[in-house]
Order: sequence, then structure tokens, then C-alpha cells
Amino acid sequence: LAQGHHRSRKSRFVRAAPPLAPPRPTASVRAMASPSSRSSYSPVGEDARAPVLVGPLRLALSATLAAVLVGAAIVEVLVTRPGAAAGPQQPAHLRRDGGAAVVQLAESSTWVQGGRFPSHAPAMDVDTEYQVDGGWGTNFDHIPTPEMCAAMCWGVPKCKAYTWVKNAGLDGCPSQCWLKSAVGNKAHKVGLVSGVPPPRHELAEVPSGAGGAAGSLYCFALMVPGGYEEGLLRWQHDNKASIFSCDKGAVYSNKPVKVAEGVVAHVVNSTLKCGYGGDSMSALNSWIFIAVWEKVIHVGEYKDHAWVVKVDPDAVFFPDRLGRHLVQHRGAAYINNCKYGMHGPIEVFSSGAINALAKDYAKSWDGRAPSTCVTKMHFGQWGEDMFIDQCLHTQLKLGPRPTEPKLMCESHCDCEDWYWCSEGPDMVSYHPFKSIDSYKTCMAAALGGGLPAKRDFVLAVKK
Repeated sequence: LAQGHHRSRKSRFVRAAPPLAPPRPTASVRAMASPSSRSSYSPVGEDARAPVLVGPLRLALSATLAAVLVGAAIVEVLVTRPGAAAGPQQPAHLRRDGGAAVVQLAESSTWVQGGRFPSHAPAMDVDTEYQVDGGWGTNFDHIPTPEMCAAMCWGVPKCKAYTWVKNAGLDGCPSQCWLKSAVGNKAHKVGLVSGVPPPRHELAEVPSGAGGAAGSLYCFALMVPGGYEEGLLRWQHDNKASIFSCDKGAVYSNKPVKVAEGVVAHVVNSTLKCGYGGDSMSALNSWIFIAVWEKVIHVGEYKDHAWVVKVDPDAVFFPDRLGRHLVQHRGAAYINNCKYGMHGPIEVFSSGAINALAKDYAKSWDGRAPSTCVTKMHFGQWGEDMFIDQCLHTQLKLGPRPTEPKLMCESHCDCEDWYWCSEGPDMVSYHPFKSIDSYKTCMAAALGGGLPAKRDFVLAVKK
């Protein structure tokens, strides 16, 4: 299982776990995760079999904290949903939509829809199970919120309803998500949350990212052959999306796989296998990408372009948006994509930065590794993203290195509702989406303006 490429999570830099984070998965559960998952959920197709793990995510506010935030000065507000079925209301919480505080008072503590951020899902039935007799269905383990469960349903076209189980008795994150083909009968059950997915957008024509004002883009992806990444990249090619919307798109792998007509992977001298380690049990894939960058430099196609962009196959990526941001970063050596340090789903370098890296490769005795970086850094417990960042920044002294927060939306960089793909027309990428259906659903939503936050509440001031 320890193969492929993998990104280090933010806990490399923040040693202490967030105070409201769920328990970490046990080692036996972690071992079942894909090495390219970074132990994080991605909406997948119904054929998936292995449990999908989640990284540390903040839990909903506790009742005590909510009471402190509300304070004695705020009047009580009773919130109901039009047409909601009778039953226990949702618990009290504080939310701000457009600057207006919304306090929800109730009796149950199973879930608060819109508690951390405005919900994009239709109104949920809390403490309710949708019971379906027969038909299609599947389930996923370690899904921390009903909001994420709703997004999983949204990413599978045949899913018409879902039920989230708060405590299914699992190690680590104990929650489970059931996807269903119909709503069926509604039964009152404490600790379960059910609902239907939001409407799915039709995929619009993907804008081209070629010929941008900031200069041309050489975009590439590393692909593990024989897995889901082949299908994703083939779909992207057929729809002129992601790396195939750049001025030049390329695929690298350890086999000369024909991805699509006219696209054959450049062969990297690596098994694409690695172990796990570090305080976050990330894939230790620095040596894999040392081989990848050696091949990129050897192929030399990047030299014809202003920017070099490494993109994970499961990142929903919009090159045209990247080009608009790069106008503001002319002269940068490379771009940092997260306040916690560079993360691997999308990495953006100037062609000059890769030229400097190539010179360090040339200093090594066989030209297959950047000499200064591998001899002066202790990177045995690092992922590739931290390696390349520290190599360029601390060893080769390249700069400037501005941070562009709009490069990437993923949970490990505090974009908690990444799975709705609704962060606005300037968000460059969303990560991760590991099935064609979920990838297409995300891309369609992002191009269609995203999903509106739900505000279908009736407010009544309690005297």
C-alpha cells in the first residue's frame, strides 16, 4: 500500500493537535489508507472498499463555548426550518451569515447545521434515519460530519439521500456515512443525521489557461499506473481540463503509459513506493520526487515556459485562475500555497527556480539528485513538498517566495468546506477528489458559481 506520492500535512509545523480535534486514527486503521490520500477524506465512487480516513479537523463548538460566545447581552432566538419534520430541534450555536448573528437554541446535541461555516447542504433531519428497503447503497467509515457526508452523496450521481451516524463504534473518528438511492421512510433515531444532496451543476466548457498575461504554464502530474489516477487524467485530457488546459501538459510515471491520444508518460527512475513516518504519519516520498524533478529537468520541456506547475491528479485545478494570480507575483522565484508551508497538491515555480535546481543536480556525482539539498538537509522524515520548499528556500536561497492563499483549498490548510468547491471564482484548486464523478461534480460547481449557503431559517425573537 505504501506506494505513490503523498503530501505532508500541516502538523509538521504545528506540533500540538488542535484543542478541538478528534482522536487520531489507530495505526492499524491508518495502514489501510491510500498513500496518496494524506489520511484525508475525498469523495469517491461507490466501488471503493477501503475505509477512508480523515486528518485532524476541528469539532463543532461545545455547548459551553457556545454559551460564552453568545453572552448574556444577546437575546435568545428560536430557529426553525419551514416544513421541517417534527422531532428534536438542533442544538444551540452561534453563526454569522453576512454579519448577522444567528443563535440556534434546541435540545439535541447530535449536529448543528452551519455551526462552523454556512452550510451548502439542504436542510438536514437531525436525529433521523432514512430507511430504504433494497436498492443501491454504500457506506464509508471515519467521516467526521454530516456536511461532508452530504458532499459525498453529491459526488455520486446515483446517490439520492444519505444518513450520517455520529458514533458507529469505530476507532479514531467513530462516525460513518451511508449513501442511499432514495429517502425511504423517516425514523426517529438519536445520533443520526439524514438529508438529500444539493443540486448538481452541469459541466460548462472549461476555460483555457494558455496564453496568460503572466506567461506560459508548463503543468505536469505524477501518475501511479494502474489506479484511479489514470482515469482521472484521461478524463481531464478529454475535457481539456486541469494540466491539459495549460500551455503544455505532461504526465510522469514509472511506466510509459499511454494516458490519452498523444499523451505518453515520461518514465521516472523510481518504483513510486515509499514508507510512512513523521509526527503525522505522512508518506516519506522525497526521494520519489527527487527522481521526478531529475526527469523533468532531463526532458527539458519546462524551459520553453515561464512557470512550472506540479499538480496532483486528484486536484481540481483551474489554470486560467492561476494565471490571473501570477500577474500579481511577477518576479517571484516560486509561490508558497499555505500559511503552514508548501503543500503538495499544487506547487508553482518560476522556470528560473527550476534552472537553479538543475544546477544543483549537476553538482552531484551522477546528476540524479540536488547535491546541496540532499547533503545539507536531514529530510528522512519529510514529504516532497517540505523537501522542495526547504531546498529552494534555505539551501539555494531563492526568492522572493510570496504566499498566495487562493492557490489551494483543502482541509490541511484550514479550508474546511473544500468538498463543496464554492470558494469563489478566484480559487485555483480544490483537493482531493479521487473519482471521475466527484471530480466532475466539483469542477462543475466551481465553474457554475458554487453552491449558495443555506439561509432558509425562520427567526422568532423569544421575549
